[in-house]
Amino acid sequence: MKKHLINKLPIKCRWVFDVKPDGQKKARLVAKGFSQHAGTDYTDIYSPVVCFETVRLMLGLATLEKWHITGLDVRNAYLYGELNEEIYMEQPEGFTKDPNVVLRLRRAIYGLKQVGLAWWRKLDASIKDLGFERLKSEAGIFRYQKLGTNITVAVVYVDDTFFYGPDLTILNDLKQKFMKQWKCRDLGELTEFLHMYIIRRN
Repeated sequence: MKKHLINKLPIKCRWVFDVKPDGQKKARLVAKGFSQHAGTDYTDIYSPVVCFETVRLMLGLATLEKWHITGLDVRNAYLYGELNEEIYMEQPEGFTKDPNVVLRLRRAIYGLKQVGLAWWRKLDASIKDLGFERLKSEAGIFRYQKLGTNITVAVVYVDDTFFYGPDLTILNDLKQKFMKQWKCRDLGELTEFLHMYIIRRN
């Protein structure tokens, strides 16, 4: 392995351990974002998020129209983001072989200041590839409609997503295409989203 001199200070990292309710143990490598340097390690960090009130409105409209609503959750969404900046990180504890070697981050990891924005850019590009058009007035609302077909709407809040529309066939087809791009947990027919419960009445 060739060694190269760099003129940047590497950021620090740490392991975060957790035990899930089902007893499964989880370990995640997290960057110490506070050790990043503005203007060098990051510039923009703002990530667009759909308004909570808009989500309520979308759910209300879909329920009133008795349209189908199906949801999913993108697993480890932030890890899909690609970095535009040149960022170096110290070796994680337990992996140190040569203290003079640092790691170049190509993809985002949790803890980086720009991790949310990196994921948003990746998501925005991929969902447009499926034929959706993002609303200019509201980030996180995507509209899909081909000539002669019913409309389908995708609502994305960070890594939580739901699709709704009157045509179940189109809805499931778009959902499956979305799930091929990302590792997701299929929530099926949506009954709850961001602690808002959906109650259908006949």
